[in-house]
Amino acid sequence: MSTFNIDIPRKDHTMTVRVEDANKLKLTAYNLFYEDQLFGCLVCNENNVWIYEPHAHEALILNAEEIQALGKQISEHAN
Repeated sequence: MSTFNIDIPRKDHTMTVRVEDANKLKLTAYNLFYEDQLFGCLVCNENNVWIYEPHAHEALILNAEEIQALGKQISEHAN
């Protein structure tokens, strides 16, 4: 899968996030970058629920709705 960008609507502006395959065996997982900094990973579990795993430098706080919406956008783009 190639790298692609997804826009996340925020309260005061739209954030563009770069999405890359995380290359995790047996998992659907994507690394998330904002302004070229890795800030987290989005993983789809066996129940088709997206889980956000922030990295040490949290550049983005997402609520449950935003996580699922972002996962859906990634899934649509990746397929």
